[in-house]
Amino acid sequence: MEQLIELVNIINKRKLSQVEILDKSLISRKDTLFSKLYDGIANGEILTDKDAVHYLYNSNGDDKKDNAAFRKLKSRFKTRLLNTLYFIDVNNSSSNENSRKDYFECVNSLYLSNILLRYTENRNASINIVIDAYSTAKKNNFFDILKEYSYKLLVHYGMTGNQKKYNEEYKAYLHYTKEYEWEQQAQVIYTKVMMTVHYTKQTLQERKTIIQDCIKEIEQISSKSKSLVVYFIYIRTLLFYYEIIGNNEKITETCDKYLKQYKKYYTSILAPTYRNTIRIYKIKSLFDERKYENALETILQAEEDAKGASFLAVKEFEIKIYLNTKNTIAARKLIQHLISNNQYKVSSPILKERWFVYNAYLEFLENYLENGNYKFSLSKFVNDIPILFQDKSGFNLSAKIITLLFHIGRNDLDNATQHVEALRVYQNRHLKDDSSVRCNLFLKLLMMMEKKSFNYKELSQLSEHSLLKEMYRQQIVQEGEIIFYDLLWEILLDILHKNDLKILGVIK
Repeated sequence: MEQLIELVNIINKRKLSQVEILDKSLISRKDTLFSKLYDGIANGEILTDKDAVHYLYNSNGDDKKDNAAFRKLKSRFKTRLLNTLYFIDVNNSSSNENSRKDYFECVNSLYLSNILLRYTENRNASINIVIDAYSTAKKNNFFDILKEYSYKLLVHYGMTGNQKKYNEEYKAYLHYTKEYEWEQQAQVIYTKVMMTVHYTKQTLQERKTIIQDCIKEIEQISSKSKSLVVYFIYIRTLLFYYEIIGNNEKITETCDKYLKQYKKYYTSILAPTYRNTIRIYKIKSLFDERKYENALETILQAEEDAKGASFLAVKEFEIKIYLNTKNTIAARKLIQHLISNNQYKVSSPILKERWFVYNAYLEFLENYLENGNYKFSLSKFVNDIPILFQDKSGFNLSAKIITLLFHIGRNDLDNATQHVEALRVYQNRHLKDDSSVRCNLFLKLLMMMEKKSFNYKELSQLSEHSLLKEMYRQQIVQEGEIIFYDLLWEILLDILHKNDLKILGVIK
C-alpha cells in the first residue's frame, strides 16, 4: 500500500494531460475524419497522400485547402497513433508469445522508472518499479534492459549503503553489460554481411572474402558469449556463406548443428523466430538437393510453431515439392486449404500473389498430365498479380515463364515467340548476377527453342539441359524456380512432340 500511496501522491501533485489516442469507440465511428483515415489505410484503399485527400474530401488532390487540411489531420493522426502504442493490449496475443508480452512490460517499466526518476525526482518509486520487473527480465535474458535495471539498482544500493547487495549486483551488471555488448557487436557484423549479400555489386569472390572475415569475427565473439542472439548470428552468417557458394550439404549440416545446440544457450525472446528461420533454411537446402521426403519431414516439424510469413514460406516449399513430383492432387488440396487459412487471409498482398503463380503452374501441370487443352485465362492471371508484374524479382520471371508455357501448350507459337523475345530483354536487364546461372541456362534453352522453330528433335540433346540436370548441386536455385528448369525443359520437349503428333493426326 505504501507504494500505491506514493504513486497517487505523485500524480495528485501534478496536472493530468488529456492523452489523445485511437480507441475502439473512435475507430468504430464512421462520421469522423480520424476513423475514415484509419479505415482507408487499414483496408488498403489509401496508399499515398493523394489517395488520402481523394478518399477523405472527395477531391482530385489539387485543392490547396484540402491539402492543407489533410496535412494538419495527418500530423494529429500520427500523434494519436504513437500515443496509442502505449496502450496496446499485449494480453490478446497468443499464449506462446509470453516472452513478447514480458518484453513489452519490461520496456514499459523502464520507461516509467525513468519518468519517476527524471521528472518527479522520486527515486523510491522508480526503484520499486525496477525491482518488480527485474525477475521477468532475468527469466527472459533481456540483456539490453537488464543492464539498465542493474545500473539503477547499483546506484540505489550504493546510495543506501547496502554493500552486500551492491557487490552482488556489480557482478550481475558486468555480466549483463558484456553479453549485451557482444550481442551488439555481432549485430553490427551481421548487418555488414546482409549488405554484402543483398545490396552490393561485388564479384562472388569479393563477397566470399568479406563474409569469411565476418565469420572469423563472429566466431570469436560466439566463443565467449552464451547469448542465443550471438550464436544465431554466427550460424546465420555461415548459412549466408554456404548459400552464395551453393553448398546445400553444408547448409543442412549447419542447420542441424543449430537445432541440436541452441538449447545450451540463454533463452531468448527470438528463439521461436530463430528456430523457424533455421528450419526454413534446412527445408530449402533439402528441396534444392531434391531430397523431397526429408524436406516434407522437416516441413511437418516447422509447422508446429511457424506463423505468418514463416508459415507461408514453409507452405511454399511444400507446394513446390508436390509440383516437382507431379503430385497434383496433393498440390490442389494444399492450395484449397491454404486460401481458407487465416494466416493466408491476413498476409500481405505480395505474399498472396505468389500463390496465384503457384496455382498457374499447377493448372499447367494438370493440363499436361491429363492431355488437356491448356485453358487458362492469362489476362485474369496478369490482373491477379499486379505487384509481382511490377517487381523485377524472381516471381516476375516465374510469371513470364508460365505465360510462355501456356502458349506453347496451346501450340500458339506466334505468341510464344513474342514472349521469348520479352524474356531476352528481361535477361539482359536483370540476370547479370552470379546467382543467376540456372535462370540463364534455361532462358538460353528457350531462345534456342524459338531459333530452331520449336523443333523438338533438334532440341533434345542440348548441353545446357545436361548442365541443369547434372550440375544442380553446384548451382544456386533461386526462389522463382518453381518447377526445376531441367524438369520443365523435359516437359516442354514432350509437349512439342505431342503437338506435332496432333498436327499429323497421330493423337487427338
